[in-house]
Amino acid sequence: MKTASWVIREKCTGNVLFETWDEQKVARLNTSRYEAVPILDYLTGLNRAIREGTIGN
Repeated sequence: MKTASWVIREKCTGNVLFETWDEQKVARLNTSRYEAVPILDYLTGLNRAIREGTIGN
């Protein structure tokens, strides 16, 4: 399955900066500072963290 979009976040803080649908932006990303997380992976992890109570308190 092809990734529909990516969440761009800072590696050191985990803060989300934006969501992009542009593969060229992902390809040009400064990977020493940022990571592109496929949207499905990001949302799965977010839902898991909410269920486990490790986020949203």
